[in-house]
Amino acid sequence: MKKSPPKSVTDSPFILIKLLVLVVLVFQGCASEQKVAEIPFPKEEVKNIKKVAIMCPNERPDLFMSVAGDEHFPLMFLSPAVIPQLFLAMSYVSTTRNDSRRFNSLTFDMHIGHVIREYLYRKLQRSASFSIISPEDVEACRVTHKLQGPEAKTPGDYEQIGRYLGADTVVELFILSYGVKDPGVFSKPHLVLKVRASMRRVRDGTLLWQTKMVQTLPQQEKAFGFNYGKYSEEDARLLKEELDKLAGVLAERLVEEMGFKSQLPTARLLEQGSRD
Repeated sequence: MKKSPPKSVTDSPFILIKLLVLVVLVFQGCASEQKVAEIPFPKEEVKNIKKVAIMCPNERPDLFMSVAGDEHFPLMFLSPAVIPQLFLAMSYVSTTRNDSRRFNSLTFDMHIGHVIREYLYRKLQRSASFSIISPEDVEACRVTHKLQGPEAKTPGDYEQIGRYLGADTVVELFILSYGVKDPGVFSKPHLVLKVRASMRRVRDGTLLWQTKMVQTLPQQEKAFGFNYGKYSEEDARLLKEELDKLAGVLAERLVEEMGFKSQLPTARLLEQGSRD
């Protein structure tokens, strides 16, 4: 009986599906994005708020570099040469890791969470009806310094924060992700910042307000860092300038969400930002 020639890897639908699943998992990071339950800001509670502390984890979040974004991943399935496309996608993953590592080393002295906190503090000082404790005073307190992590806090923790800072309410900022997204030939590279913000009453830890915001700067004023693998300190400086601007715009949106007057028109903000 004549033996049939051995099948190649690409002839097996099962193996091909496994390869596709592998790449999908790599792109998704094997984890889903954190879900945030939206709780509208309680405008009726503002009259009961006298003194607010703004807190943010001290651990610096890592900046990401996303080359050839996920939104173009489905185009692979339209290509007749699927396997070469898969290997190309894997090379993008390697590039993304190397780029992220390099830019994090160049921007180690910038904590994006602290930048947003500083902007929010200044803007609320100008427009809010309650007083704000300075970030320096929050950092100087050893008790609150330890309780600024991302871990879930108990009502007793919030009571401690209020007692040591003299605050009746706490606003917490958490960076979900931030960095540079380069979708490829169809779109221009742009910055993305995702933040979760919440407000709690310290006497019982009640969650009064919570939101997730996504802010982008689609039109970069300066070109930085797209000679991949050859980033310089000048690239990092330009990137930090743009991130600082991005943080300021997002802080304006948070102020507006709280019902206070912001410095930028709502229509312009909504063109650049979203909640998802």
